[in-house]
Amino acid sequence: MVAVQLLRQTRQPLTVYLIEPNLRQVGRGRAYSTDQDCHLLNVPAHNMSALPDEPAHFFTWAKVRESGLLENRWVTEVAPNAFLPRRVYGDYLVDLLDKTEQQAANHCRLEKITANVIGITLEPGHIALKLDTGGLLSAQNAVLAIGNFPPSDSWVNGTDFTASGRYFSNPWQTDALAALLETRSCLLVGSGLTMVDWAIALSEAGYQGQIHSISRHGLMPQVHRPCQKRLTPLAFAAPTSVRRCLRQIRRLIQVSDHDWRAVLDALRPVSQSLWEALPLSEQRRFLRHLRTYWDCHRHRLAPVVGSRLDDLLNTGQLRQHSGRVLACHDNGQGVEVVFRARGQTKTQTLVVGAVANCTGSESNYRKLTNPLVQDLLNQHLIRPDPLMLGLDVAADGALIDAGGKVSKQLFTLGPPQKGRLWETTAVPELRGQAEKLARLLLAAGEA
Repeated sequence: MVAVQLLRQTRQPLTVYLIEPNLRQVGRGRAYSTDQDCHLLNVPAHNMSALPDEPAHFFTWAKVRESGLLENRWVTEVAPNAFLPRRVYGDYLVDLLDKTEQQAANHCRLEKITANVIGITLEPGHIALKLDTGGLLSAQNAVLAIGNFPPSDSWVNGTDFTASGRYFSNPWQTDALAALLETRSCLLVGSGLTMVDWAIALSEAGYQGQIHSISRHGLMPQVHRPCQKRLTPLAFAAPTSVRRCLRQIRRLIQVSDHDWRAVLDALRPVSQSLWEALPLSEQRRFLRHLRTYWDCHRHRLAPVVGSRLDDLLNTGQLRQHSGRVLACHDNGQGVEVVFRARGQTKTQTLVVGAVANCTGSESNYRKLTNPLVQDLLNQHLIRPDPLMLGLDVAADGALIDAGGKVSKQLFTLGPPQKGRLWETTAVPELRGQAEKLARLLLAAGEA
């Protein structure tokens, strides 16, 4: 999205380097590179435009392709409230990038580079980027549009099991689904959106085995209501505590004639300012006590996905456990999973054919093994935010170094800003950040 905005906005000669290690993910990113039609967007089509100034852009794009999309049995209509496959949204982003490149002025150039950036050196007036292909690249600024990272293995007690061929640390690795389909039973650790993706994908592929899921609270995502009426953004007093904030939300739901989903959605335009108004101690309190409950209500499932999930639960093929995994052991025939159910003192043992980590993205940058992140940390060019949800970032997206200095050359958007903004991972937030960041970078280049 940043590349698109730079090419659309610039009036000066400009070269944009788009560096991505996976050729298929250029323009798509990890989220929209899935080839599973059952992996649907969790936001309706009317709110998925990549362009802030053209809110119906994605829906209009999809409507033109309606006949082809309806060949997918997970798509029953192409309407503003439809939840379309994530793969389709990836196609949209690629098409948008290609058309923007084609329509860009002659003095603009987009260069796509298949590589990983493994190091950055700040030089007077420019930065040098070291690529894992052995090359060096010079640029005036760099935007770390790095998205989400694979989940952490920190829940695994010991490191022996992480090397097992029956364990899939990253459920998005290409061989994970095929391997799980070969088992008679499997365990998905986590009960959020990633777990739902894989439970549905297994079912769609004809899996007949037992699917287990476990998380500390045992809570699964709520479901969007079909054709839910949208409310105008709500006026909301800046809270000084999580308790007061929660009280206000409950009061708004009680006095509203609408479903709680509509009320939460109407808070979205002010959610970042509400988060920023909370003292750090209260933000920590929210993460400690309410995060799990907020996530399962805020990040909801498409109705058709929710219906399929209910079928899996009602038939017993998917069994949900609430508790904590204490140990996993590959005994050569399967995996022995020792866990303690929530509220119990005795442990239980579950034997499955394989285990997939669906706990969600790792956000503590000090735990990441990514070469670029490690390089920037070692040079003290970045620092984690106080909540360990991402990176310390200024209001304009500039990264803040270990000494507290705001960078004039390194910027980011999206998930790395979660500590500062909380709501920063979905398209409605990303498109606005991309537009503003592109404007900032171009203004700095013209100064």
